[in-house]
Amino acid sequence: MFYDLNIALPEAAGKPNGRLSGPEWAQVAQMVEQARAFGYGVVALNQTIQGRLTAEHLGIWKSAPGFDGADLSWDPATGARAGSDGAVGNVRRGRIRVLRRLTAVLTDAAQGHSLACGNNAAAAEYDIVAVQPASEKILAAACSGAWEVDMVALDMGRRWGFIAKQKLVGQALTQGLALEISYQPALAGSATRQQWVCNAAGIARATRGKNVVWTSGARQALDLRTPYDIANLGEVLQLNSDLSKRALSANARAALLHAFTRTGTLRAVVSARQRPEPASAEPQAKKPKTSA
Repeated sequence: MFYDLNIALPEAAGKPNGRLSGPEWAQVAQMVEQARAFGYGVVALNQTIQGRLTAEHLGIWKSAPGFDGADLSWDPATGARAGSDGAVGNVRRGRIRVLRRLTAVLTDAAQGHSLACGNNAAAAEYDIVAVQPASEKILAAACSGAWEVDMVALDMGRRWGFIAKQKLVGQALTQGLALEISYQPALAGSATRQQWVCNAAGIARATRGKNVVWTSGARQALDLRTPYDIANLGEVLQLNSDLSKRALSANARAALLHAFTRTGTLRAVVSARQRPEPASAEPQAKKPKTSA
């Protein structure tokens, strides 16, 4: 099964108590439908915020409509999560699962503490949490596991001003964090495309394809590409077809499992699940023995 863990919501969605208009939600629905037609089984709607996460940022999900042929991981009426393991469960045939993702653009290390489920209940409502570092210092903190995040998402279309060193990336891999390569900047102008190749090649070289997750970063349906087109794009970064496909499937699922341990387990060791009540409290009658 193929995953696209970054279908971008409009910038207004990143503001506290933000709202999207009907046409904006219709455009999001069109991207979800296009992803389903391309063969993706799971997509994540990405809400990008600046700095600290607050409970007011969850308000945007209450205005989300239902999507045709899609199963949402949250209840649109309340904005609450529909289940603790909905992100990694089975997808019904012919349908697509829509998840919620948060990407926090951090300029100060202190802002990252709002992403911890123990410090902020709002963080536990998201199926996947990513951090976008604005400096090498923030990147080092993210890769060292200073905050409870699942992905490190660098802006692939601009010059960073620092290098994603192999030592830092190795720390992120040790923590089980995924590193995102969004291909949307590769579809832009020549200057942005050239910068994307430089940035993406650096990530691919430092990770050797391990824990890399391909995402679209799509802002419109035309930005989406089929999984096999993206697998071919990996050759530009010297990633073979197998590694590129894993970045769309197994690696993305591993990122969701990491997110499940963040929200659904106690210190990533114990997972509690409510057991359904039996239909009757009386013991089941034993089957009578038959004589030969």
